[in-house]
Amino acid sequence: MNLMDYFDKSSINLALNGSSKEEILSELVDILVDKGVVSTKEKLYNSLLEREGLGSTGIGHGVAIPHGRSPELDQPAVALGRSVADVDFDAIDGHPTRIFFLLVAPENGTTQHLHLLAKIARLMKDAKTRKSLMEVQTPEEVLELFQSAGA
Repeated sequence: MNLMDYFDKSSINLALNGSSKEEILSELVDILVDKGVVSTKEKLYNSLLEREGLGSTGIGHGVAIPHGRSPELDQPAVALGRSVADVDFDAIDGHPTRIFFLLVAPENGTTQHLHLLAKIARLMKDAKTRKSLMEVQTPEEVLELFQSAGA
């Protein structure tokens, strides 16, 4: 499974302005709404908040992978946001978060969902890739970075 199959430059916002988990989730959902992947913000946003209530998706090292499901999708959708400032996302390591991957899967897409979660987590385990992701300036550079990292 290739992350790049679910991801393009319109899926990337390198200047998230939110200062809270709720604001960041809202901005990430906006990416998918603007792309036309989901038609309404409210249901997806609320399902992400509900998922966060079960336990934070902040995986540490400045990265979070909020994820959920949507009946509107027939294949997974991914968005990437990078915050201009540190955000308290209740990460497991207690450190602030600046890199956010939103993964939304179809209601019945458990296998794809888990494979993509694992792919993103493996990609973000690499300190060099995280550092590079914080330094890139354009969505095109993000795509080049991920392609060279085998995403």
